[in-house]
Amino acid sequence: MNNSENVLPGSENKSNTKHVVVLGAGVVGLTTAITILESNSKHNLNYSVTILASQLHTDPKSIAYTSHWAGAHHVSHSTGTGVSAPDANSSTSTTEHPEQLAIDQETFGVMWNLSSKESDAEKCFMRIEQVEYYHEEIPIDENTGERRHHLGWYPNFKILSPSTLESSPLSLVDLSVHSGVSFNTLTIDPPVYLKYLYDRFIQKGGKVVKGRVDDIKDIKSVQRVLREAIEAQQSSDSGESTLNPDTPPPIDALINCTGLGSLTLHGVQDEAMYPLRGQTVLMRTPWVNFGRTLSRKGKDGKEDLWTYIIPRRSGDVIIGGIKSPNDFFPTPRPETTLDILRRGVRLCPELLHPPPPTASTDSAYTPTTTLTPDALDNLSDTDFLNLVEPFIIEAGCGLRPARKGGLRLEVEWIVQSSTESAPQIPLVHNYGHAGSGFQSSWGSATRAMSLLEGALQD
Repeated sequence: MNNSENVLPGSENKSNTKHVVVLGAGVVGLTTAITILESNSKHNLNYSVTILASQLHTDPKSIAYTSHWAGAHHVSHSTGTGVSAPDANSSTSTTEHPEQLAIDQETFGVMWNLSSKESDAEKCFMRIEQVEYYHEEIPIDENTGERRHHLGWYPNFKILSPSTLESSPLSLVDLSVHSGVSFNTLTIDPPVYLKYLYDRFIQKGGKVVKGRVDDIKDIKSVQRVLREAIEAQQSSDSGESTLNPDTPPPIDALINCTGLGSLTLHGVQDEAMYPLRGQTVLMRTPWVNFGRTLSRKGKDGKEDLWTYIIPRRSGDVIIGGIKSPNDFFPTPRPETTLDILRRGVRLCPELLHPPPPTASTDSAYTPTTTLTPDALDNLSDTDFLNLVEPFIIEAGCGLRPARKGGLRLEVEWIVQSSTESAPQIPLVHNYGHAGSGFQSSWGSATRAMSLLEGALQD
């Protein structure tokens, strides 16, 4: 076969160029595609990368594209012990990938650099002080006799003293808070960040086409979907296709970043996957520039409660949330929205108290007058909603791609035909991030890249 025919439109004509197709264009798919495209190959390989996805960040918001609905902040749930923290994005403490802590830490390092003033991605992030409150005491390490916490690696981490908790104006005693920690981290504005990733990928020479694959291991079917998607895109752009009709689009490797799609996608159908439904409220309260979370373990068969306040650089604030396993309901439930708002305002009464016009919002603002917790609790639902309605942009819900056993990072091989001489194609899996897609994205992408390099070299 002439090598000039064995290239995707716009890819380099080099014998050592490998053509990689990434399935999925959420935060994990975009980050993985960028990592491959920008990699410095250890084996003198060049990469041409095409993203093939049924949903893009430019499509209208829907339950089918999870990344739009993320909070999102970088607060790791990994303990490094093989079992995630009790406040993780799961219905109970779950098994985690053995490298999950390192994956999250690597991602934080990349995002911290991206959020610097010197970065062209600064607008995607907001550096904040984060406070986490718990209903349980922080456990004492048997070896050191000191309290040990899984978030202790974040900048400026400290365990809040009992006096700090007792003196809080939030009446934490009434919320049954027994411990807390604070540290520095960052939040991500998903719509802005997804656009940044998409643009960065395109600017580096990546290709993005829309299409739906029915069977990831039917390579001819994948090539057909890819061809149809490329032809449709070229037809809309220039009116004609530049693909050689006798040569299927080349695929040297596939990367599976389909998230929850891996539950039903033929060739994967991972029964360990399940939806972990989340629901949030987006508010416009730019004076709130700090993060707060309150985690409580469920009792007597009840769900864990997880209330969080996540500000964004844009001035919007996400209020959440819930964790409902195996729940596919596609639209926000009004009763859940009301519950989230009541919990959110109780945890962060500043939401309802903008500073006076002369006050600066560059630092944390404490209003001089707030509704007391009792006053908030005693408001009727109608009166409460009338109080918060001026600040609400929208309610939303998304399906976190959770997986029993944690993140899947491994290689399979696809047999193209029954001919023994036909080469096999590596399929690298990178999915099952649950609610940690953003905060695990770069670390899992580099590991997927390493798996790809090793497979192609073999």
